[in-house]
Amino acid sequence: MVATPPKAALKADLGKRGITQPRGSQAAQRWALLSQARKITTRKSLRTCGLFSAEGEVKVSLNERGHASVSGVHTCGSKLCPVCSARTSAKQLAALERAADKLLQGESCAVFVTLTLPHRMGDDLGTLIDALQAAWNASMSGRGGKVWREFGKTHYLRALDYTFGNNGHHPHYHAVVFFDRVLTSDDLYWLDMDLRQRWERSIRKTLGRDCVHAAVKLDLVREGAQGGVGAVVRYVGKALTGVLLESLWSQGKAGSVGGRTIWEILRDSETKGWCESLWRDLENGFHKRRWLVCSQGLLALGEDEEEQPDLEEEFETQEEENSVLLSGALWRTINRQGRVSAFLADFENKGLQPDVWKRWRFLCSVSLERKGAPVGFWAQMLSQALSSI
Repeated sequence: MVATPPKAALKADLGKRGITQPRGSQAAQRWALLSQARKITTRKSLRTCGLFSAEGEVKVSLNERGHASVSGVHTCGSKLCPVCSARTSAKQLAALERAADKLLQGESCAVFVTLTLPHRMGDDLGTLIDALQAAWNASMSGRGGKVWREFGKTHYLRALDYTFGNNGHHPHYHAVVFFDRVLTSDDLYWLDMDLRQRWERSIRKTLGRDCVHAAVKLDLVREGAQGGVGAVVRYVGKALTGVLLESLWSQGKAGSVGGRTIWEILRDSETKGWCESLWRDLENGFHKRRWLVCSQGLLALGEDEEEQPDLEEEFETQEEENSVLLSGALWRTINRQGRVSAFLADFENKGLQPDVWKRWRFLCSVSLERKGAPVGFWAQMLSQALSSI
């Protein structure tokens, strides 16, 4: 059953508790969202994601941007996990950007494709995604795929995106199709016409509904224009990497009647019951779905071939200064008390607030010496050490 938000609840009620405004970088904010996801998920893998360590120790390091990175914990790998989705997809998108740069050298171009379908409040998310997939197959494979190849298609990437608005679930595709020549306006016109006919025919067959004209949109992309194809690739993958967290905590956007993103739904589930119910619809509808699909060989084309210089000694010194070890028991306690984003943020800002970080560092050191201490011990130690922070 699809969750239907009450009209009075469309305006955000941010309040002053929970994960409304976590501190720190986007990395710290994602861990705050993961804490909320653990409370409402129906998936055991997500409920335990990031809590347990096989070796009994957890390592937190600062990356080159000064953001905290956690290692040594079991992760779920789900695209609906705010931590795992960023980890896996960021690497894929970096490779796709490098591949795009190579493909657009010389006389070539790309086409940015947006594909949507008619949807209504109460529609089942899984049914809508099935219709999307069927329409893509009907439009881009078989005879439809032959048309694109005749125009010089070489590679493509496709990402599943999602928002929830006044008309319910709104899953849709963003794609980038690469060509080995520069398409003319006439080429784009005929491609648009062929794709539109096949797409609308498939949607009518699966859903029994007619598409609006804006359901299919094609835009020509040339390197150097409006940020080039790199900007387009990043836009296509925005839902995968969680970059929308940049605007997630904005008061103005949070209460928008328009499309809510996945992460906005997760954030608001703490104070809005219908968002919690909606999140479970998302888990069911997106179960085992492919969020990112690309043509064979595209990711390999974007592999980083640069050799790293031998800086082992310098790296070890930097590693010691920019990392901290703590026991798995203390890490679980920090998470279960809802302090993980504060811990990561204080680590990121240790140079600005040395006294605060000194307390955290003391706890981490003691935790390694007393690994066998019960969870209740660490809960008490954590409360005492951080009571004045």
